[in-house]
Amino acid sequence: MGIRDWLERALGDEGSLRRRLLSRLRWATSIPPRDWFDAPKRALFRTVRPFTMAGYRRLSNVYDLCRRAAAANLPGAFVECGAWKGGTAAVMADVARREGRGRKTWLFDSFEGLPPPGEADGPLARRWAGRCAAPVEEAERLLFGILQLARDRVILRKGWFRDTLPAARAEIGPVAVLRLDADWYESTRLCLENLFDNVVPGGFVILDDYGHWEGFRRAVDEFLAARGLAVEIVSVDRSGAYFLKPR
Repeated sequence: MGIRDWLERALGDEGSLRRRLLSRLRWATSIPPRDWFDAPKRALFRTVRPFTMAGYRRLSNVYDLCRRAAAANLPGAFVECGAWKGGTAAVMADVARREGRGRKTWLFDSFEGLPPPGEADGPLARRWAGRCAAPVEEAERLLFGILQLARDRVILRKGWFRDTLPAARAEIGPVAVLRLDADWYESTRLCLENLFDNVVPGGFVILDDYGHWEGFRRAVDEFLAARGLAVEIVSVDRSGAYFLKPR
């Protein structure tokens, strides 16, 4: 019997203690051996964990791709669409700070929860509507309070994508890493239509919901097909994936 199985039997089916312990166990067992001795990375993830729904693998993917973009000297900002409490964007911004070249990180979110899903999003999405709300102050507390990131290098834009993205597209300029956590079909299409052309050749597009929400996946597939782009979509876990923008 494994440790997780033993805990599940010992703690039973009820209680927040069980949920917390199992959550911590899932987190600990998802850390790959290569990260065991990377103390700064694990410390950063422990800090941002209460501010993100992403597990260790997806956080690590964000961290690693931002590091790869920095090592390759890719120009442009790090951008996240769908920030919730700012945890994954904080990872992006911390990489940019350590890089030391003045790269900016942008966060876009309504900070009022998800908009209503459409027909393309399926019945499961309708049961999820109205969730994922967090005030912008939560993200600000993490970014500027706990991590003490520079306010002129981390820009938060509050509002619906249809209002904020067209207005900010030119201001953002080139994008090295674009992370999409938009959940629904229409929201994902808005992100791609407004920001994909900003992504530099060789830049990364992270697809947080590609393996989970059918509307998200359909929006990505349709957009790539309409552009005639054949890309390799690399899986990170059951939900997350990413691809490299063709050069």
